[in-house]
Amino acid sequence: MNKRVVIPTLLLLICSVALAQDRPDAFPATSTGVVMADRNVTLSAKIVGRVSAVNVDEGDRVGVGDILIDIEDAELLANLAAARARLRMEELNWAHQEKLAERIRNLREQGTVSAENLDDANFKVDAAEQSVASAKAEVARARAMLAETKIRASFAGVITRKDVEPGVVTAPGTPLLVLEDHASLKFRTSVKEQDIAHIEIGQTLSVTIDALDGLTLVATVTKIIPSGDLSTHEFVVEATLPRHDKVFPGMFGKATFAR
Repeated sequence: MNKRVVIPTLLLLICSVALAQDRPDAFPATSTGVVMADRNVTLSAKIVGRVSAVNVDEGDRVGVGDILIDIEDAELLANLAAARARLRMEELNWAHQEKLAERIRNLREQGTVSAENLDDANFKVDAAEQSVASAKAEVARARAMLAETKIRASFAGVITRKDVEPGVVTAPGTPLLVLEDHASLKFRTSVKEQDIAHIEIGQTLSVTIDALDGLTLVATVTKIIPSGDLSTHEFVVEATLPRHDKVFPGMFGKATFAR
C-alpha cells in the first residue's frame, strides 16, 4: 500500500477518536462533588434576651420540638401577666357599659331620655368592645414573645455547629446553632455543559465515596440548576442518596452518569 495514503488515513482515524471523546454523547460522564444534608437550618433568636441554658452540644442528635436553648423569661412572664390583667379589666368595663346601655334603651322606649343619650351609650359599648379586642391582641403578643424564649428543633437531626454559651445576650438574626438532617442526604456536583443535555430528573447515577474504600451508592437526580457558571460553564446537579450509616455530609465523592 502506498505510504502516502496510509499516513493520512491513520491521522484521520486518530482525529475521529479524539472528536468522539469530546462529543456531547460520549458517555459515561464523570464529575466530582460532595455529600450534603438535604435539610439544614441556622437557628437564631427572634428576641433580645440573656441565654440561661444551652441544652445541646456539637454532634448531639435531637428530635423535632426539642428545646435547644432557653432564654431568660422573667420580664416576659411579667408582661404576659400584665396583659391578662388589662384584658380582665377591659372585659369588666365592656360588661358594665353593656348594662348601662341596656338601661338607656329601656328609658328611650319610655321616652325619658333623648336619642343622643342612646347614641352615646351605644358608642361606649362599641369602644369597650374594641378595647377588649386590643387587650386580647396584647395577650397573644405577650404569649408569642414568651414562646420565643424557647428555641426548638424544627426537625430531627444533628447539631453541627454551636456559637452560643449561657450568659450571652442574643440579638435577632445572630446565628446560634446549625441543625442538619442526616436522615436525608444528597450529592451535589457540577457537570460540563456538553453533558447537561443528557442528564434529567429521575435519572440514576453511581456515587463512589473514596474515603469508604470506594463504597458505591446508587443515587437519583432530583435537581438540575438551569443556569451554568459563567467562568467554568458547568451546571449544578443534585441527587438523593440512599441511607448509609457511614456516609456523612462533607464527604468527597465521584459521580458517574450513564445512559
